[in-house]
Amino acid sequence: MAEHHHDDSDLPSTWPFRVAGTLLIAALSWFCLGFALEDVEYTLPSFYPIFWTLLLVGALLCVLGAVVNIRRERARKAH
Repeated sequence: MAEHHHDDSDLPSTWPFRVAGTLLIAALSWFCLGFALEDVEYTLPSFYPIFWTLLLVGALLCVLGAVVNIRRERARKAH
């Protein structure tokens, strides 16, 4: 059996991108739900602000993930 004793601290972080993808799915679901309920003459409270907030937070997480991974890569190359 192979043993894995490597330090994974220099690997890229993927959690910001996974959370951003989940928020994108939530935003698109909220968007579709809002228009589906509009067809039956019901409106969701704060329909567009929640949609845009989910998209904005997802975009910010992508930027955060890129910054963290770039810094981690530069630190790895410096050693």
